[in-house]
Amino acid sequence: MVEAIAEMRLVDGYSGGLNALWDFREADLSAIAAEDMKLMLSFMEQTPKRRSVRIAVLALRDADFMLLKLWRAVSESRYGQVTRLFSDYDEACQWLEESGAKPV
Repeated sequence: MVEAIAEMRLVDGYSGGLNALWDFREADLSAIAAEDMKLMLSFMEQTPKRRSVRIAVLALRDADFMLLKLWRAVSESRYGQVTRLFSDYDEACQWLEESGAKPV
């Protein structure tokens, strides 16, 4: 996951505050532990301009949604990012477009 965040930082505008869509529909999030979450959060500290952005997260499995709900709560309270969870790609894109910015 940290590798994915590092790669996203290379996308023009991402570090400067573009909205993002993270697609975990084919990912297996069951192996993410509390230590992994802490590592990702500390990694996020390195991109302070990402505050006040919208993050749409796609997932399919109930277990993944439970983990992502925890992530959403932490990222919103700690970074001010507005995160919503979706199972439908079109709904996620529509929500991101409502903010007036294009997703990465």
